[in-house]
Amino acid sequence: MRCRFSFAFLSLLLLLPSVNSFAVTRDEIKSALEARYRYTVPGFFGDFKAIGSVLVVQEEGLRQHRPSALFKQNVIAGGRITASGGSALTLGGNLDGSLKVGDRLYLYGISSGDDYVELNLFTVKTFVVTGSGTRGPTPLQATTRFRYDGGLAGVSSRQVMNDIAHWFRTEEEARRAPDGTATRTIRLGQTRDEVVAIFGAPEKEILLGSKTVLVYRDVKVVFVDGRVTDSE
Repeated sequence: MRCRFSFAFLSLLLLLPSVNSFAVTRDEIKSALEARYRYTVPGFFGDFKAIGSVLVVQEEGLRQHRPSALFKQNVIAGGRITASGGSALTLGGNLDGSLKVGDRLYLYGISSGDDYVELNLFTVKTFVVTGSGTRGPTPLQATTRFRYDGGLAGVSSRQVMNDIAHWFRTEEEARRAPDGTATRTIRLGQTRDEVVAIFGAPEKEILLGSKTVLVYRDVKVVFVDGRVTDSE
């Protein structure tokens, strides 16, 4: 009996590393997102120290409002909006506070908690808003939080990326050719992160030593030592 118990306990210990290897921390998810999206860094006088990824709104329902440290986030859980962001106060003029499909947003930062990832978003377009505290046009805030009931420990970086991509695509991903199809270009030497930023998360990923193949619906991208060497 003792031998049988020892064997079962040893088998359980051997399984533990393989189970834990699939778990990711919230910091790892944040790092993966930061590898895909670049931050925009605003200056002190309405200019920018750096322009990062421009995200294009893909779905209706998100809200924007005048910038504030107390801005109420848009909250998305289970693929739908569970809390609208912004404020009950009106913006004035013809502004209703609704983000439209195609609206462009700068990403100022990413934060995370035990059960959420939050994108600190501001409009590319600026507006004259009463009570904004600025004399001239100002961007509107559209901070959006992706919340997971089971916590970030229960999801993968890829799932979070896919959830974000459903609501926001980078400007490169959203750019369309005249016939309505996406114009997407692969170049030799591109990294995995650069390809994922253009094509989104792959349907499959095949790991063969130093060779990696990302499988999409209409193309396979081949990497050797982390760089594109071929596509088919």
